[in-house]
Amino acid sequence: MNELMRLALVGIAGGLGVFAMILLPAMWLQRRRFGRVRPSRLSAVATICVYTMSLAGLTIAPAYDVATTCRSRSGGALRLDPFHTLSELLGMQRGGAGLLELATSFPVLQILMNMALFVPLGLILRGVFRQDTTTSLALAVLLSALIELTQFTGAFGIYPCGVRIADIEDLLANAAGAWAGALLAPLLTRWRVPLFAREERRRGAGGEDGDDEVEDLFRREF
Repeated sequence: MNELMRLALVGIAGGLGVFAMILLPAMWLQRRRFGRVRPSRLSAVATICVYTMSLAGLTIAPAYDVATTCRSRSGGALRLDPFHTLSELLGMQRGGAGLLELATSFPVLQILMNMALFVPLGLILRGVFRQDTTTSLALAVLLSALIELTQFTGAFGIYPCGVRIADIEDLLANAAGAWAGALLAPLLTRWRVPLFAREERRRGAGGEDGDDEVEDLFRREF
């Protein structure tokens, strides 16, 4: 858990660093698009930056010492059984574990954490980039699959072995979290949460159409 906390803190620091680099362009685009800069929207952009970097850190960076991990592992580690958590819980139950112990066990918490990691992604894909639920889910599954592949290959050869376990259950939990986020996104739009609320673009005297291609690259995240 200490390692995961360290990775999360590194992700937060990295996300804030990315936000610092795009702050001025973000302010310029907001003024061009909406006619003003709103601190609440900038805060939301900062949140997305922190989330993105934290997600990368928590899912791709080694959670334990690389040398120690690779001494007991060669190549990548792959787990294709989608029901291994259920098997573990049934084994714990047969061993006398109660309902509370099962609900707070590491296998259950791991699934819940994997779901929670991708809820913001579903929110962002549907609420910010205006993708439909199906597209949001498909993109989340593709990203999750890429993460699992990165884990299996040791970040495509950067590490001497697969420093994480590529797990089909993780992909399924990620997909469930993203789907839940996509379903919740319209509520944030309805409640006019910054970055999710739909705002009218400012129409000036001229020059807007010439900038559309550049602005469309950023969609509505700014």
